[in-house]
Amino acid sequence: MANFYQEIYKLVSDGLNELAESVQSGKTPGNPVSETNFLNLWVTKVIKQQRYHHCVAKTLLGWQQQARSMGKNAQLKQQFDHIRQTLAGIPREENDEAKPTTAAQIHSLYEKLEQADWVVATEYEVNRKVTHHTDGQASLVVCAKQYKESVSEQGEVVKPLSFYIRGDVREFVDAAYEQGLLMYKVTDYKSIVKYHGEYMVYPVNAGMCLPELPTV
Repeated sequence: MANFYQEIYKLVSDGLNELAESVQSGKTPGNPVSETNFLNLWVTKVIKQQRYHHCVAKTLLGWQQQARSMGKNAQLKQQFDHIRQTLAGIPREENDEAKPTTAAQIHSLYEKLEQADWVVATEYEVNRKVTHHTDGQASLVVCAKQYKESVSEQGEVVKPLSFYIRGDVREFVDAAYEQGLLMYKVTDYKSIVKYHGEYMVYPVNAGMCLPELPTV
């Protein structure tokens, strides 16, 4: 089964590399409008060619729609750059495969958020609609039962794990990325924990859609 994360990294890298070659050869002027037009057309071309695995098809179609509706303002180059930089920055093995996501990374995230005055609740089971009162403080809730099922005895994440958050999403995503974790949004508001959005961590950081991109 194709890995979305690896395929999207290859896709954005190919797009940026082919753009750079086109600019270098003089076929495409090196200005933002021309570069945007190149990638707008490139996205449509690779869709027609079915050049990449179908796991990235929905993302490609979204970019094609952006290109058609926004034209020179689509900013695909900035998006491709941001995605490539984000995915290149997570921990990797010597063979360039992503390293396992671990309990140690998750607990480092807990500590980071607590230092930033977040309330971190991880000791309870979340099995129905619950309300988590924090008197206005930012908060993170992780179901104790799901955590136990998602993390192996060796301390590796082996199943997707939900993080319920209420607070500054950018701060949360950046803090996770600093620990080598990518967060994938399920919902940014309504979830099983009242007033909290749901985000997920996957084994080896490999979700099936674009992760939330950090600002760092």
